Amino acid sequence: MTERLPVHTDEIDAEWLTDALRHGGWAPGRPELTVVELEIEPFGEGFAFLGSLARLRPTYEGPARGPESLILKLPTTSEGGRQVGKLLNTWWREAMFYAHLAEQLPPTVSVPHCVFNGVDIEQDRYALILADLAPAEPGDQVKGATLAEISAAVDALGSYHATWWGRPRPEKLSWVPTIAHRKGAANLQAAVEGSLDRFAARFGAGLPSASMDILNRFAPHLGEWLISMSRRPMTIGHADYRLENLLFHPGGGVTIIDWQTAMYTGGATDLAFLLGTSMDTELRREHEEHLLQRYLTALRVHDVPEDLLGHVVDDYCSSMLWWMGMLANNLSAIETPDARSVALFDAMLSRLHAAAIDLEAGRFIPS
Repeated sequence: MTERLPVHTDEIDAEWLTDALRHGGWAPGRPELTVVELEIEPFGEGFAFLGSLARLRPTYEGPARGPESLILKLPTTSEGGRQVGKLLNTWWREAMFYAHLAEQLPPTVSVPHCVFNGVDIEQDRYALILADLAPAEPGDQVKGATLAEISAAVDALGSYHATWWGRPRPEKLSWVPTIAHRKGAANLQAAVEGSLDRFAARFGAGLPSASMDILNRFAPHLGEWLISMSRRPMTIGHADYRLENLLFHPGGGVTIIDWQTAMYTGGATDLAFLLGTSMDTELRREHEEHLLQRYLTALRVHDVPEDLLGHVVDDYCSSMLWWMGMLANNLSAIETPDARSVALFDAMLSRLHAAAIDLEAGRFIPS
């Protein structure tokens, strides 16, 4: 099966899908299924930057029936996106998440069911087929989250983070990367420092000089910041927890998608990315303190001890530095082939840089 992992959605046909569903890859297979016809609908333009997405609608032969609609996810073919994906090892990490981590989540945390998890490390090819959760829909990050959406997202994040917060790391999760070790911290710092001129040329004119100064002062200390964060009580973070990686169900509830960057980190890094990039700036300013307390309440409800929470507010503020550095490196390397991509990047950056100024994030730059 692995030698047939596709690169493009146009390589998919009924025979390939039959083989995938029967074997399952790293997921349980359904050997009784046969697909005789297949409708393929690519989607995701303007928000899927590290992956290519398509909705699959199979027709089955005989009495055995599989899902009527599925989501296919392949690595992006864009040069900039692949560069970022390889730096962060994103596709392998998501494959490992569905193979080894998803099953350990509590019932309070919703993720898509995986029906095929294809991995070919030698050829650097990956393919996921996930349950289609329509009519659940992602939020609109360009428009910005409503207070109801962001509140539901904060509740889901607290429930997820509490699962591992401050607990000893089991051997079976040794594959999950940590936000920093000394070699990795040095490499990431070098990548961010090397991206600053490119980032300034592409985005700097639209951002406040005060926040660009914070970014430039922080970049040479990013490695120190990472090492410091790694000494906090750890949990397994999502590390791309934003509005368009959350599916909101019509009857309530949130499903978390896009697990390409899961890692051990301080949980406040996820909260900072959510509030710092997914909310209109004025809405964040009005409700930020309440949402911070809502997150802490969710952790307490799920039995995180109080003595492991004293650092969360400071970590939330200082994590704006981390995300400024990461977006400088990542977004300056990723193409924006359409107007929505441009609008999305502009919205995320303007909100994040405003949050860094509001929270005086520069005070957390290591001295």
